[in-house]
Amino acid sequence: MIKISDDKIKFKRKIYKQKEIYYITYKKYWDGGFDNDASLSDKADFYRVANLFSDAIKKIVSALNDYIVIGNKFSQKECLFESWSDKKSYDCYNNLRSYIKKNKSYALKCSEDDLIIDCIVENNFRYLACIDLYLPNSKVILQPTCHSELFIYAEDYNKILSVLKEVTDNSELVLSKNAFDWK
Repeated sequence: MIKISDDKIKFKRKIYKQKEIYYITYKKYWDGGFDNDASLSDKADFYRVANLFSDAIKKIVSALNDYIVIGNKFSQKECLFESWSDKKSYDCYNNLRSYIKKNKSYALKCSEDDLIIDCIVENNFRYLACIDLYLPNSKVILQPTCHSELFIYAEDYNKILSVLKEVTDNSELVLSKNAFDWK
C-alpha cells in the first residue's frame, strides 16, 4: 500500500447517481455484522461470508487488471469511519486504523495488500467503516456494505459485466441489478 496524491487520480462523483446499478449479495442478510452475544457458529458464518466477498473483490480487480484507490475523495461518504462510541474496542477497527490515516489516499494492489482488503471488508461489514474501493483504470467503484452486499458503480457496465458474472457463477454469491429513483 502506498500513499498517493489525490490530484493524480481522476474521479467523478456522478458515478454514484446512476439509475441502475449492479450488486452482489449473499443469501443471508446481516445488518452491521453480529451481536456481541453471537455464537461461535454465527461468527464463523459471518467471517466465511466476509471472506467470500473479499475474494470476489480481489477476483474482480485482478480480472480487470486494475488496482484499488481508497481515501475520503474516492468515497460516497466524506468520513471513512463511522462514529460509534465503542468502535475502538474492536480489534478489526484498530487493525485497519493502523494502515489508514485520516485524510490520506492510498493505492492497493491485490497481490500485495490482500490483508488490508480483508480488513476493509470486515470493517465495512461490521459497520465500523464506509470505505469504497475505486478502480481508476476501469472507472468502477466497489462498495462493500454492512448488509452483506457489494454495490458496483461503473461508468460502463458493458465493460465489466462478463467479469461480474464470472465471479458470481458457481458461487454462493448472486449478481443482481437494482433501479433507483434519484429525484
